[in-house]
Amino acid sequence: MRILLILMLVCGLYGAHQWWQKRNEAHAAAFDATTFVAVEMPNGVQRNTVLVLAPPNCPSDQAQRTEALIRDLGRAGIPVVRGSGFAFDVENPSPEQIERIDRAVAVFKRGAPAVFVNGLAMSNPSAEQAIAAYRASRGRR
Repeated sequence: MRILLILMLVCGLYGAHQWWQKRNEAHAAAFDATTFVAVEMPNGVQRNTVLVLAPPNCPSDQAQRTEALIRDLGRAGIPVVRGSGFAFDVENPSPEQIERIDRAVAVFKRGAPAVFVNGLAMSNPSAEQAIAAYRASRGRR
C-alpha cells in the first residue's frame, strides 16, 4: 500500500512539472516575435530612451548586430543605452503587469539584442524596426 501511495505521489509531481513547463512555454510563445510587443519597462530606463540588451560576452554575430543597431540608432539621433540585464520593482503587481513582465522576459530570452522602448520590446529588430517603434511610441509608457 505504501509503495502505491509513493508511486501516485511521484506521478502527481511529474504531471504538475509537465503542466508547469507547458504553461511557461505557452506564455512565452503567446505573442508575435516579429513585431514590438507591449511589456513592462525595466527599472531605471528613462522615457524616450532605447535600451538595447545583450550579454557582455555574447557570440560575435550577436555582438556585431548589437553594435550595428546601437550605431544606427545613434546616427538617427535616438538616445540609446546598452545593458546586459534588467530588473523590475513592482509591489503588488496586477495580472496585466505580470503578463507584461513575462513578455519582457520572453523577449530577452529569444536572443540578443533585445530592444526596449517606451513600453514596447522586441528581440533582434532591424534598425528600421527599432527607429519606427521609437517614433511610434513617443509619449507611451
